[in-house]
Amino acid sequence: MRKTKRYIRTIGHGMLAFAWVAMSGCADDWDAHYDGQPRPEQTLWQEISSRPELADFAKLLQSRGYDKYLDSDQRYTVWAPVGHIDTTLVTGEFMTAEEVLTQVVTNHIARGIVPASSVVNDTVLVLNGKPMPFVAVGGVPCFNGSAVSEANIECGNGDLHILKMQAPYNHNIWSYLRQDSEFSAIADYLYSFNHMAFDPDASTPGGVVNGEQVYIDSVFVMGNELWQQIGYLNNESEDYTMLVPVNTEWHRLVDRFKTFYNYADEENLEKAEGYACRNVLDALVFDMGEQAGGTGYWESTSGLFFQNPYGEGGLFSGATPIGCSNGTILKGADIKLDPYGILAREIVIEGEDYDDYLLDGRYNTSDRPTKIAVAGTGVSSNAYMTFTSTSPSRGAEVTFALPDVLSCAYDIGVVFVPTNMTRNGWSSTVVQKKCRVDFELEDGYTRERTSVEDVEIPGTALDTIWVARNHVFEYCDYNPDRESIDDAEISLTITATAKRSESDYTRDLYIDCIVLKPTVNEGSSYEE
Repeated sequence: MRKTKRYIRTIGHGMLAFAWVAMSGCADDWDAHYDGQPRPEQTLWQEISSRPELADFAKLLQSRGYDKYLDSDQRYTVWAPVGHIDTTLVTGEFMTAEEVLTQVVTNHIARGIVPASSVVNDTVLVLNGKPMPFVAVGGVPCFNGSAVSEANIECGNGDLHILKMQAPYNHNIWSYLRQDSEFSAIADYLYSFNHMAFDPDASTPGGVVNGEQVYIDSVFVMGNELWQQIGYLNNESEDYTMLVPVNTEWHRLVDRFKTFYNYADEENLEKAEGYACRNVLDALVFDMGEQAGGTGYWESTSGLFFQNPYGEGGLFSGATPIGCSNGTILKGADIKLDPYGILAREIVIEGEDYDDYLLDGRYNTSDRPTKIAVAGTGVSSNAYMTFTSTSPSRGAEVTFALPDVLSCAYDIGVVFVPTNMTRNGWSSTVVQKKCRVDFELEDGYTRERTSVEDVEIPGTALDTIWVARNHVFEYCDYNPDRESIDDAEISLTITATAKRSESDYTRDLYIDCIVLKPTVNEGSSYEE
């Protein structure tokens, strides 16, 4: 059974609030850095605003209210770029203009004191949560690749470093999806789940009215319905690997998966695209903190397993890596993703769960369903069901629904239990009897009936009787919102046909389970 991992966190997780950062205590040793010499009196803001070459940056700081923070007693390091500020380096998709400007500002400020030197080799966490390399290249300090032209300008509340040009913005996986035009298809799908949600923690309370909290200033933050299921791809503190198909490959994969959702009615046909998109997405995101090293298997955040994905013919083979601030994007133009390994899985209907699947079962006091619990015998789920008939005119009969089949081919089988299987295991005192059965597979969509008659079951061991091999269902019956099993359109009727006079045969049904095994490539069974 597929394991599902859920990423349930608060909606604002991964987004840093400047107010919290500004009020947090500083862990740097202030005195150790400045060997006891008195600091200049001017603040960072006074120093920045006094420099003509930093006029654009100063204007941006002031527009976002950061002049007040840099004019306070809080300690910061600022990497101030000279000249024009380019806001197009930050994604504007589903960001307000104000949010874009804030990202540019917080991309150049860190808490505490971070000195520059000809040998500096550090990673700085700036206010927007992104880790930025601060390293010397040829003896020149560089902040995320932007060279420092003037370093270690001491101010009363921190240090200022002047950059020759604006520091690049390191996109996280989520924002980078909007930066590459070849990702527009999957980005459109993912971003369509965005929504604005009220954040009470960031909002300003204004009292209680009629027993309910009201707010003077209500803050809404961007959320996405998929993040809690596939991973918070916008979270700077995470480490993900995401395989991202280019547009042509995304459309090819979705179209391939859609063939398994061929519905007979127009209403459900509209759902097929969504199901197919989600099936593909389930195989694309991997939380690096959750991978079991040395096993050769990678597990996606949706619980799918892939063996040696970087190996030849593996899921990641041929993909181009792109570094992001919270992981790696693997850009894929030829992704080997097998639908049978993801969605067309084996369907097992346990006989003892007959109440959940029973359709038009002909049993009463003469056709008695009895659950038999067993263990260590090879019986699926350690239980099976008997349907007992005492009618002189017929054997037992039961009809099971076969819900959620996809529009593909299946091998369809029924596993029968021998008559001497008891609650205490195999019994030598109970006579083993054969069984003769008829099967009728009915497809309510196509009105097709497939009958198999007079199948003899030896009754000496667990027997799998294949009702049909490579049986193609033209229409899908997948319905996760189904309220009643009576809506299922595909069913299998099993009838015991031995006559009362045939004492070597049982007229009851001993059913372990019904199995639908997807078949691939002209009938060869898919192996998990």
